[in-house]
Amino acid sequence: MRSRLLVPVFAALLAAAAAGCRPPEILPPYATGQAPRSDALLGAAAPKISALQVPVAKIRIGRAPSGNLMFLAQKPGRFSGQIQIAGHEFVSLAFNERGYTLRNVAADNLPAGFFAGPPADCAIQRLLGVPFAARELVSLVLGGAPVLAPPYEVVAQSWDPRHGHEVLRLRAPGYEQELRFAFVDGVWWSAGGTLWQRRADGQLARMWSLLHEELRPVDGTVLPRRTRLAGPSTRRQDLVIITYGAQAVDPDLGGSAAVAGDDEAGWEDEDTASPPGDGDGDEAPVPGDTSATPPSPPSDAAIPPQFTLDGAGLAPRGELCR
Repeated sequence: MRSRLLVPVFAALLAAAAAGCRPPEILPPYATGQAPRSDALLGAAAPKISALQVPVAKIRIGRAPSGNLMFLAQKPGRFSGQIQIAGHEFVSLAFNERGYTLRNVAADNLPAGFFAGPPADCAIQRLLGVPFAARELVSLVLGGAPVLAPPYEVVAQSWDPRHGHEVLRLRAPGYEQELRFAFVDGVWWSAGGTLWQRRADGQLARMWSLLHEELRPVDGTVLPRRTRLAGPSTRRQDLVIITYGAQAVDPDLGGSAAVAGDDEAGWEDEDTASPPGDGDGDEAPVPGDTSATPPSPPSDAAIPPQFTLDGAGLAPRGELCR
């Protein structure tokens, strides 16, 4: 009898201990009814810097050993980066408005050699496993988040007390997107987002997610200390984690100006499944492509040499995206 009486006592103690392990809820930085306007938040999704150099970072793709990452990015669509393992080049990728170049020395998800071709986004997906377009990748490494191409509507806005984020929900024909924002030093900054595509059955399938963690001031702006990326797979081993060691804002690129063009204005809680949808399956605009008439490409002389790789020491492989 005595042991039976102790059962509810132990259950209550365990419940109290479990409750004590939960992190406290984060209160919104505004009074009730004073949430930020959705258009102001959408403006905060665009990066507020023109270029970023990361000389020291760590990257981990899935369960593979972490590597050293260094990259240079310039909006709206220039990037050059290299992953090293034990001090040796593993794989390098560069792209600009005229095309991409890729050096694969040791990555086992494509043949070793030198690849080059016209603008194509498949090189990013082959490297990271995440279906980002070139401008989307540049936007996120500059501290922003890609936004659905219009037309879209804001269907929900709420405060997430677990992560301390203001959350916008967008809907466009064929797509839905969640955008997250953190309030740092009195200003709203992008904290990530998730993009879903609506299937023929009306359900939503995740295309990608990103989360900027530990946002903090860097050289007059705010940048994350860590970024998590995930593609369509929900497996933890497909997660890409970038941890920044140093970030240099707007580095000198030899006097070259960024290409004129529109700036790009999700991540998903691992416990949150893709939400149901109720669309009609219409054809959708290209996510993140906010320019119906892209600017004319400049001359080759306007592109800094940092954003093009050569094939020295590697067998030529032609185009990766065929």
